[in-house]
Amino acid sequence: MIDWMAFVTVFVASLVSAVFVVALYSLGIRFLALPAPRVRCEDGTFEPDGPDRDDEDDDIEAVGRPRWATVAANVCFGLSAIAVLVGIYLIVPALHG
Repeated sequence: MIDWMAFVTVFVASLVSAVFVVALYSLGIRFLALPAPRVRCEDGTFEPDGPDRDDEDDDIEAVGRPRWATVAANVCFGLSAIAVLVGIYLIVPALHG
């Protein structure tokens, strides 16, 4: 006889954990895609597409995404990796037996 409640429990746990891992990973990618801060001109307006750069200044003037976004992305990637490792630990009986 099939224990339907156990089947539903496993199904819901699998669905929730998959959504959790994918959401964390995609949030980390989104944090990595944040643009550089906009530069304010003397007249108080902002430059339309970030700082004005040419080829000579690229190696000197490195304006990138904010540091907090990089840290947040790494935290999201780390949490998703931990969730995957916990799932593997729960699935493989030799690891906790």
